[in-house]
Amino acid sequence: MPPVLFFSWFGGGCDLRVAHRSVRLGLSIMTVLHFCTSDSWGGLEVYACTLMDELRTAGLTVGAVCKPGSKVEAYLKAHNIQRTYLPAYSSVSLRSIRFLRSLIRQNGVDAVHVHFHRDIWPASFALRGDGHRKLFVSVYMGISGKNDIWHRYIHARVDGFFTSSKLLNDRFPRLYGVPKDKIHFLPYGRRLGQYAVCEEKRRTIRSSLAIGPDEILVGTMVRIDPGKGVMDFAESFLYLGTELQQKVRYLIVGEPTRKGNAKPGEPLFEPHCEEYLRRLQTYVAEHGLEKKIYLVGFQDDVIGYLSAMDIFVFPSRDELYSLVMLDAMAMSLPIVAAGASGNLEQVEDGVNGFLYNVADSKHLAARLSIYMRDSDIRLSHGAAARKYAEEHHDMKNTIARLTKYYQLREGETC
Repeated sequence: MPPVLFFSWFGGGCDLRVAHRSVRLGLSIMTVLHFCTSDSWGGLEVYACTLMDELRTAGLTVGAVCKPGSKVEAYLKAHNIQRTYLPAYSSVSLRSIRFLRSLIRQNGVDAVHVHFHRDIWPASFALRGDGHRKLFVSVYMGISGKNDIWHRYIHARVDGFFTSSKLLNDRFPRLYGVPKDKIHFLPYGRRLGQYAVCEEKRRTIRSSLAIGPDEILVGTMVRIDPGKGVMDFAESFLYLGTELQQKVRYLIVGEPTRKGNAKPGEPLFEPHCEEYLRRLQTYVAEHGLEKKIYLVGFQDDVIGYLSAMDIFVFPSRDELYSLVMLDAMAMSLPIVAAGASGNLEQVEDGVNGFLYNVADSKHLAARLSIYMRDSDIRLSHGAAARKYAEEHHDMKNTIARLTKYYQLREGETC
């Protein structure tokens, strides 16, 4: 097997190393460079990093461009994924473009995959005039129109756009000014074998919050951001009625949205999101709900905290397609979600969850009450949610499909 070059960064230079990789899924060895220079650490960043790890496991040689000091860098380092950094992080930097061209050619990169929207600029410019390598872009969030002359110029170099939402795919040509044959539906993948309730973690987390074994824990995992509807969830508690309030607790896992360019010594979070968190804390305190609604901040242990829950609420008012809701479904949790955008694709009302009117806390409470009063419906919808995840979001299928896109020749379809 011939050697394959891949890269890591050492104090301002690119150190090329030789490695031998086994081949799986019948693939020829490929080298793929991923871009994710985001400073944040949410669903987009976690999924992009997970995807890199899975592609490497599938036999591809994987490298990444990230930002020093970011949580993305920390993940890549912990998982021994080769990484490098740009000389500058502005959208258009001649130094970065020259650096990328050299990096891509010297390392025999076959495809470039962009995950963070700003990274499309340096990647597209670096690959101008290079007809041998493909450029792909994943779109993870709802988008506004990017159909001006500059974006059309940048998008013209992209060989394929991936989205997880069929609804977005229908709108994409108008929003981005790209032909339909460049837009591909690529469902999110999850290693479903990892999604199983851990009874030990369930007991430990619930005990730390003084939640009894017979109490119902309703939880959410979202950024503390006005668009995520966290206040809608908190306010629904008082609509439950006295009887249900006695046996129910709420759990909010998440932190305010992080700034994308926070300098040392500056606050880490967006000011309007910090203010939203203060409003949430004030609401809990003013209504004496400190022992009923728990705000526990960001938590790395997603499986552990989902294990502790009995019902999952996703109150986001405008979500493209939620990864954390998919995680909850994989954990066999029944879902109650705001009836908007991508939530309508994930939740089949009355089958694997319930939808409620957007921003309507009273309607949310009414939906939750059904689950609280009938454990059979709760278990049935949870089982259906798990089945949905198994049928549509197995990581093996996602990786197989993605690698086929990487390998497509001009004129071929997948």
